[in-house]
Amino acid sequence: MITPNIRYYAKMEDCTGSGKIPKYVITTEAGYYPPMEKITGRDGKVSMYLQVSKDSGSKKDNAPSMKLQAKNSLNFTGLKEYFINGKLSGYAYGYPLADKNYSKDKKSNPFFEYRDDGFLFIIHQDKTATTTKDQIKPDIIELIVLEGAKVLIASYCKQLMIGGFDEAIKALREQAKRVETQTR
Repeated sequence: MITPNIRYYAKMEDCTGSGKIPKYVITTEAGYYPPMEKITGRDGKVSMYLQVSKDSGSKKDNAPSMKLQAKNSLNFTGLKEYFINGKLSGYAYGYPLADKNYSKDKKSNPFFEYRDDGFLFIIHQDKTATTTKDQIKPDIIELIVLEGAKVLIASYCKQLMIGGFDEAIKALREQAKRVETQTR
């Protein structure tokens, strides 16, 4: 299998605080992914909420059980294979929304031009957490954006699980720079 071009890497850390819905903010990144500028909040950070998909369990498009939601209620992606046989897998994949607009207000989709890209996720659980709820909630989520990889992203996720991207991810982690709080 040909390894696709990695466009972007981001490390998202839990910043939920007292909120009920787990919230993650990008703290380090490598590469450049233009649509991320469009989902930067007023605080100069890119934040996403980890939510249960309302379509999970339905037959609709084999909906994933979890999703990441960004600024302006943009469904950044569903997290496919987040659970395998009812257990956390530690990995997931997804892809950008393919519609030009989203929501009833027909908001412009900043990822439309990049709709053929694929997303891989490495999900890290807090091994020191004392409650079941905190053990299940990830403390770090890593995002890897693969250029034009939407059609093969499930296969790339399997490749990720067996170590196929280990060297590339190690290099990305080393290259990643701390995100400064600023308007992009």
